[in-house]
Amino acid sequence: MTVMQLTEIFAKDVQRPIEGVIKADDVAHLGTEVDEYVLTNEAAKGLELLLEAYTDYTNANGVWISGFFGSGKSHLEKMLAHLLGDVEGDDFPRERVSESFRAKATDAFLPPLLHKADRIPAKSLLFNIDQKATLISKDQTDAYYAVKVFDESRGYYGDQGHIARFERQLDDEGPARRVQRRLP
Repeated sequence: MTVMQLTEIFAKDVQRPIEGVIKADDVAHLGTEVDEYVLTNEAAKGLELLLEAYTDYTNANGVWISGFFGSGKSHLEKMLAHLLGDVEGDDFPRERVSESFRAKATDAFLPPLLHKADRIPAKSLLFNIDQKATLISKDQTDAYYAVKVFDESRGYYGDQGHIARFERQLDDEGPARRVQRRLP
């Protein structure tokens, strides 16, 4: 087959560049990544379980994504971040990600859960660990990178945890409490 014949068969341009690795902070290709994400039956079932817990929030919860190298963990993580919350510095609408997933869902349970999740206001903190971790020594990195990113997202000084804690304490006390504490 010639390239011309392949172009006529496939819906997408077969000669377009395809990224081999999904990067959390890459928004240039986000539209393509969302449109071309394959929602397998297994991924849909896992997403359904996650959304059931997420939309019926009673206690703290979290998600652990594990898999072999090249199995799509980063891609799934990026899709979840954009599906469950607004990502700072990204103009890609959360609703578009949700619409794409609803269109790919083959069962009746997932679309209503996606719709319910859409109504929960949330902010996703999506980052590349290698860019946020502070190198302490050759074989050790800062274990508090997630706290650092969270502090930075709230406007605190994330590079120094003790300063961020102090800033958080000041915010928690509020201006009236700070003035009251200074008075004799």
